[in-house]
Amino acid sequence: MTAVLTIDLADVDRYADALSAAAKAIATGDVVEAREIIGPIAFERWEGRLRYAANAGTTSDPVERRARDVTDRMRAQVFLRDEMTCTYCGGRCIPRNVLVAFSDLFPDELPYHQNYRRGAIHPMYWALAPEADHTLAHARGGTGDIANLTTLHTMCNARKSDSLVTELPTVDRPAHVVGWDGLLEAYRSIVALGNSHGRRHSAAGYHRRWLRHFSLEPV
Repeated sequence: MTAVLTIDLADVDRYADALSAAAKAIATGDVVEAREIIGPIAFERWEGRLRYAANAGTTSDPVERRARDVTDRMRAQVFLRDEMTCTYCGGRCIPRNVLVAFSDLFPDELPYHQNYRRGAIHPMYWALAPEADHTLAHARGGTGDIANLTTLHTMCNARKSDSLVTELPTVDRPAHVVGWDGLLEAYRSIVALGNSHGRRHSAAGYHRRWLRHFSLEPV
């Protein structure tokens, strides 16, 4: 068990690279190899606290902060439009549903908690999972239209709160990864193996619903 207290862009790449390599093994049905590949990131637990913008709200729970006027279908459309890339830090994103599929397959190595409880969730969820955030926050008069939504990592969204992205500290953005799909191509294979080898974290129909939102064939 490794306690993780901080996350940076190097961790975004570290997690994304490991999961991408594991997805290739999963596509061939090789669970043993996939488990070995995720070894360097396995058994980590998020124990840290994020630093928030000066005008951040009072709640840091990403589930509570998720906009009520944005549907999951809209979220999927925003993530696809933004090429699975955080528009603040420029890092790669992997949709939460894909990460949950990994946690279903490797529940001990890659733990998940639906309320992001500290000590019970892998930091990859903070580092990689995207949110469809309001460019102009509700508090500033922003709407829930797709044109006012942008893709931010969960950690970047929590730090941003009601600020504008332009009000946040500048970061050295990595080169854009052309063709990055957030491992959606491997999603069905991960779900299928999780159904037979792992332990489900989500309600029945969760993955089927997200496959539909991303216009993918059901498992």
